[in-house]
Amino acid sequence: MDKAGLLRSIRMIEKLFMWGFMQNAWAWFHILFGGLGARLFSYFMDDTNALLLLFAVAVLWEVIEFLAGGGKQGMIDVYGTLERWFYDSLGDVIGAVLMAIIVLM
Repeated sequence: MDKAGLLRSIRMIEKLFMWGFMQNAWAWFHILFGGLGARLFSYFMDDTNALLLLFAVAVLWEVIEFLAGGGKQGMIDVYGTLERWFYDSLGDVIGAVLMAIIVLM
């Protein structure tokens, strides 16, 4: 990887950390759901399928949030840019999945 590519990667990680986790007021809810949802789903299916279902629900939640929130313009109104919305949503999904992995271990 060249220096420019490395710098772009570092900047993406910084944005994910700041916008996806540190400045994400609803991340705690997604993390909570990730743990509770994984535990609930694991009562009805094996852990791998529970994790896959939780991932699907987390992504579907973000899609519904996007559509119900007014699409592109609604996300720009709330988050300022689509890029910031993307990192916020990515942080939500990552948080939910990581907590699900921890609970299912």
